[in-house]
Amino acid sequence: MKMLPSVVVPGHPDFDELDRIRLGLLDIAGGQSAIQSAFPHAVRDAIDFVLDPIRTGRTELRELDNVEKTFVGLKIEHYVRDFLGAPKGIRDLVIGNRDVDIKNTLDNSWMIPPETYRDEGPCLVINSKEEENLCWMGVMLAREAYLNAPNRDGKRGVKSGAVEHVLWLVEGAEYPPSVWRAFDMAAFRELRKLQPGTSRAAEFFRQNLRTVVPREVVEALLFDQKDPMKRLRGNQGARDVLRIEGIALLSGVYGNRVLTQLHLPRLSGDEFIAIAPRTEEERRILQAERAID
Repeated sequence: MKMLPSVVVPGHPDFDELDRIRLGLLDIAGGQSAIQSAFPHAVRDAIDFVLDPIRTGRTELRELDNVEKTFVGLKIEHYVRDFLGAPKGIRDLVIGNRDVDIKNTLDNSWMIPPETYRDEGPCLVINSKEEENLCWMGVMLAREAYLNAPNRDGKRGVKSGAVEHVLWLVEGAEYPPSVWRAFDMAAFRELRKLQPGTSRAAEFFRQNLRTVVPREVVEALLFDQKDPMKRLRGNQGARDVLRIEGIALLSGVYGNRVLTQLHLPRLSGDEFIAIAPRTEEERRILQAERAID
């Protein structure tokens, strides 16, 4: 389904009702910026929940079967309802005393059930495109003119040209790519068996030099450790193990000054990277900062 710019503006027959719902959503969510920030992360979290990379090794939507893709849609609906904080009524949400259905699609048309289109009721429609890491969320009315003929279940898809009758709250926002795509998940799962935790952490960073590693990956790697971050620090942690091998383990908390000198991107406070010097200049910088021996 191609997402189209909205034509729902003052004077459009749907504008007044959809704008009331939009304003109601903004009010309960804390404003446009709050929705713009929370929604893309909800999409990413829902997709990763079903992919379950740690247990299955899958990191892309195309690896899911059709039933699992349905679960992604359900999970996105749940997360959206949670961050909006809207009560559930006869339909999925109650916004300003109006029952609103949530409909999600990963690629094809939104499918509208008879109980919604009989009354030309409002829908909160969601679309996400994993190949582009883009997502959309808006509101529309399930009008007869916007819908295809019913399928055998009585549901009706939205016509491709009718997408312009959606009033967008989030339009083509980028959502985070999966952090797990950067890693060999088969090797990751094998490493989780290695004991002790410090050896496991050190070996993981040896295998993933110059790859930014988010904290959530470290916590998943060291899932059985009471203090997983301790396994990365000095004082006999992975940092000390790697230092004597000439590998610097840097964090966004303490390592950004070094990374700047190395002309590498800075890290956030919850990210890590292991650097083995490639040149004598890099070695000199890392030794001067006591990051390697």
